[in-house]
Amino acid sequence: MITNDHAREILVSRGIRPTFQRRRILQAVLNDRTHPTVKALYDRLVPSVPTLSKTTLYTTLELFAAHGLVTRLSIDTEEVRYDGLASAHHHFLCGGCWAIIDLDVDFATGRRGEIEGHAIQEVHGYFKGRCKTCQNRARHHKSRRLSHA
Repeated sequence: MITNDHAREILVSRGIRPTFQRRRILQAVLNDRTHPTVKALYDRLVPSVPTLSKTTLYTTLELFAAHGLVTRLSIDTEEVRYDGLASAHHHFLCGGCWAIIDLDVDFATGRRGEIEGHAIQEVHGYFKGRCKTCQNRARHHKSRRLSHA
């Protein structure tokens, strides 16, 4: 859990002025594993930060992305999501519940470094399908339907 003091340290270490709003935004993203949208973050933050605007939130998230504190995810074609997990990893998008789940999948070409002389700075691995929760729900629904037939 990222505290206010830890958020301040992180921002200072990256040369970002640690304003109250920036600390709160950083805490919200780093403590959230759901890969939130700007709207979700705004809805969560505005009760405790009533002066926050969506524009400020968006520009702050873009500042954080430029400094490597968060990653912009475009796996969801409807809206950008933000990921506070800095380590290299891939993502799975469930087409049933639309959850985005972190995956620790190792691919020889799925990491930063050099491949065939190309300097790889970013890697985005997206998988799409049905999560195990949605699969179990579908199986349960199907078995209930069959037992009532």
